[in-house]
Amino acid sequence: MATPKRIQCLRRSEGTEKFIQALEQDGGVIIDDFADVAVIEQANAEVKPWIEEQKNNHGAKVGALGGKTRTVTRLVMRSPTVRDKFFADPLYQALCEHFLALETATWYGEKAQVNTSHPLLSISIAFDIPPGTPAQGLHRDDKNHHARHPPATEYTRNRDMLLGLFVPGCDTVKENGATRVIPGSHLWGDEKPDFGPDGAKGVIDAELKKGQAFIMLGSLYHGGGAYEKPITSNPEAESRTVYAMFSCSGVHRQEEISFLSYPVEEVKKYPKIVQERLGWKQSEPNLGWVDLKSPEFLLQA
Repeated sequence: MATPKRIQCLRRSEGTEKFIQALEQDGGVIIDDFADVAVIEQANAEVKPWIEEQKNNHGAKVGALGGKTRTVTRLVMRSPTVRDKFFADPLYQALCEHFLALETATWYGEKAQVNTSHPLLSISIAFDIPPGTPAQGLHRDDKNHHARHPPATEYTRNRDMLLGLFVPGCDTVKENGATRVIPGSHLWGDEKPDFGPDGAKGVIDAELKKGQAFIMLGSLYHGGGAYEKPITSNPEAESRTVYAMFSCSGVHRQEEISFLSYPVEEVKKYPKIVQERLGWKQSEPNLGWVDLKSPEFLLQA
């Protein structure tokens, strides 16, 4: 049996190009030094009250969520740390720009015009998974955008429309359901995938320590692992919390409707990059305007 490929673990000092190469080659990459543990704990403290509200409720049954997982939506509003430290992280945003920005040339008579469409935040959500949660089926997250994937032997620019960032609120290991991924599957086509008779062909566990983060392309096959039983001596308080953000290209519909999810008075307080990623800047040349103007003028009102 062939040894599964691995997901590379890189440090920020290795440079953006190394992360681009890893994503193009494997479909995912781990940032070893994404954030200090103290920053993760601050995010945990901000999100915990929202999770606690759901302790006695059933979890969401949407898509790959099977009913046990508790969720916190509108995450970049409910956690300033997630918004300012995780989503607005310069490395993640640089990777979003590389993989998701679209640049095209159009003609107006004899004159050429080059336009750029920048990425948008598609969704920000926390997952809190308790013991007793089965593994997810392996899937691609760009299914929501009806993405098509011609099979390829090497990566080409703008093949993907979605780029995800996963930041764990705790150490995630195989025993508590660390995300399973198939490195290289981002180059597969759309035919039925061969996961082998046991469903584990080519699968590895993307285990993460607190302070690390995992970035993946929307075309990568992945799924939450099985969290069959508690792994600590305090099972009542035990869970696996992960903060997830997905960005999409600026010409695709966002999964979370940002203009309804985030009130304008809230958005006025956000960093400029977050405002723009929520759609408060026109996608060139003329997509997403108000009164024929790019909408950021409304944030100054």
